[in-house]
Amino acid sequence: MKTRLIQWVMAATLICGASVFTACTNDSGDNPSPEPPKKDRADFIQHTRQNLKYLAENLNFETWNVANSINTNFNTYVLTNPDFEKVISSAFIAQAQSSIKPVDEGSELAEMGYKMYGVVDLTDFNYRFTINDEGTSFDIEPAEDFEMIVNAYNPNTQQIVPKGMKLKLKAGGSSFTLIMKPFSTEDFAFLAKIPTEFSFNILCDTKNSGEWSEMFNGSFKNEVSQGTSSEFINRMTDAFNVSGIVNSSLPAYPARSLKGDATTMTFAINQDPATHEAGLNFGIIQNERKMIELSGVMKNMNGLLDFTKFTSSSNIMDMIMTIIAGNSLEEATVTLLDDLTTTVKMDDSAQAFGLLFAMSSARRNYANYETIDGYVQQLNSLVSASMSCKGLNQQIPMRIQTTKIGVDYWAVPALNFADENGYVALTDMLDKESIEYMVNIADHAAVPMYQSIIVVTQLVRYMKSLTNTVKEQQQKMQP
Repeated sequence: MKTRLIQWVMAATLICGASVFTACTNDSGDNPSPEPPKKDRADFIQHTRQNLKYLAENLNFETWNVANSINTNFNTYVLTNPDFEKVISSAFIAQAQSSIKPVDEGSELAEMGYKMYGVVDLTDFNYRFTINDEGTSFDIEPAEDFEMIVNAYNPNTQQIVPKGMKLKLKAGGSSFTLIMKPFSTEDFAFLAKIPTEFSFNILCDTKNSGEWSEMFNGSFKNEVSQGTSSEFINRMTDAFNVSGIVNSSLPAYPARSLKGDATTMTFAINQDPATHEAGLNFGIIQNERKMIELSGVMKNMNGLLDFTKFTSSSNIMDMIMTIIAGNSLEEATVTLLDDLTTTVKMDDSAQAFGLLFAMSSARRNYANYETIDGYVQQLNSLVSASMSCKGLNQQIPMRIQTTKIGVDYWAVPALNFADENGYVALTDMLDKESIEYMVNIADHAAVPMYQSIIVVTQLVRYMKSLTNTVKEQQQKMQP
């Protein structure tokens, strides 16, 4: 039971941003002082306990759960539905086919060797796709914007609601053009005109009353900075930034002990091939308070960053290792409640994670102190970190320290407070109350995170399947 509790603590520590590393030496003077905690440490522990308590009591994952449920339902009727693949790809092909033209002499497409081209214009792809009564295909009709109506699942009655969910997309802003090379041939260019902005709404009618209730709304923005004068965007050479905001408004259901939830989620993903850097930002705001903010900048040391490699495996750990291979983590931050911020840097992410996996394997085989500490010292040479606490105006250096927990030796984060001479292991600071709050947070977050991994994996498989379907349709329309 104790071992399992410590594992939860480590998981919670990672989620909360406290499981971090910093460079250190082997100086024995860095060992924690046996003296009673001084003021800086005592203030930090009390302040952190209050933050953890607030998160445990107020961090509501209902929006995340509902979003996962909607995504799973959407995947069932759309993304993993071969009938929809045929319908949507046929619609794409029909639009492209109606626009087929010979390539202008002397144009950029002609210089690339293309003879003909067709365009799928997503700025004007205004159709309504409604699932049929049998749930086997979709009826298509013109609409003001792009709409999709599919069956919904009512979690209160635990029943399927026919045509109970609607997705609406509205294009806006300017546009850019992309050559869809997987769908193009040697002579034929398949072009996509993509809007720079999208607004969306997800509505439900779980009672089939004809009245739609909005559950989610938001917007997405695509920004591209070209590195060349080409009229076509190249994702491998042009810098891009995809950002968005998602708002939820979920009613309370006392019968299911659901409080209701109004959450705002923000995100931004960017990639700059010129600097070989990619960035990620993510935030959750609930009850008008910033709960969690994540940001990171990664640099590829082997050449161009290629996010398509992320789809090379359906195993989530293999995916993570693929995306970090050959990369350094320039800087990553995790901020809780706009107050407690952990900053981490890694010189070689793949090597650092490799050491962590090797150390975990050694620990499970009852490795001694010297073995685990050897891994710790290597990690401390690759990774650095610090913590800042805005509420207390504290800047706290951090490193990894080898500590015995039960019968095993573990690598745990350690902090060096300004009024103390040594580093103090995180496990020596956590009291029972703080551990309970961290376990609460990790426990509630575990299922939404797991479900999200399943959704992402389904999306990866769908993209591969859609590519093959469009290719088949495209071959039929060749001039």
